[in-house]
Amino acid sequence: MIDPSTLTNFASLMGMLATFFQERRSDKAATIEEYKAWLQLHRHDELVGMLANNLQLSGAIDRLLQNQHGEVMDKLAQLDEVISTVASHLADFKPIAQAMAVQSRLSNQAVSILSQMNKANASQFMELAVYGGTQYEITDGSGGNLEISEKRFIDDDLRILCSSGLLIAENSGDGCRIFTITRAGAALGGE
Repeated sequence: MIDPSTLTNFASLMGMLATFFQERRSDKAATIEEYKAWLQLHRHDELVGMLANNLQLSGAIDRLLQNQHGEVMDKLAQLDEVISTVASHLADFKPIAQAMAVQSRLSNQAVSILSQMNKANASQFMELAVYGGTQYEITDGSGGNLEISEKRFIDDDLRILCSSGLLIAENSGDGCRIFTITRAGAALGGE
């Protein structure tokens, strides 16, 4: 049987490693001593102790730190993908993995669309071709138009919102698309 602290320590160590590299933003290789000093500065004494007491672990982390910033971030992204993929195939963890994947895929604009729908207490909006572009009109609730800050990415954001189950797209009889917010979309837009 797996010791829960092993999983917790591994996740903490990898999470802190990612944060270390994000904050560091240097393309130079780091050392295990720099990492331990950073952990101490951020009050992660348990992880520092774990590295000090386990030479095999310390050596493995040191070898990882010898890579350049981009390489380490790529490896951590691959690890994240593997863990999410495995978790998404385990019944109890699947909803958690899916929720975290959705959250990481959504742009600020996509979240803004959901928030605007919540503020308008609306369930639907319609995509309308107007002179000079496209307008997104809220068809119920308090009405109005959605504010779209990145027009060139709106199709991508709407596609992701629909594929993530946060919006449902339908075609109206006159060729316009109608989007309906789901419960999951309303919950996420309310954050």
